[in-house]
Amino acid sequence: MFYLTKIKKNLLKNRYGKYILIGGFTFFLVKGLIWLGIFTVVGLGIFNSF
Repeated sequence: MFYLTKIKKNLLKNRYGKYILIGGFTFFLVKGLIWLGIFTVVGLGIFNSF
């Protein structure tokens, strides 16, 4: 765990590190929202078919 915080501090020191952290967070947020939408559409389709 200490190693991860050390990496995070090093990335936050420079400008490109901040872009990598924010970009990674944004990518996984959008990916999660897309999967949530897929599961919602499929779930409602199965629910309405009964």
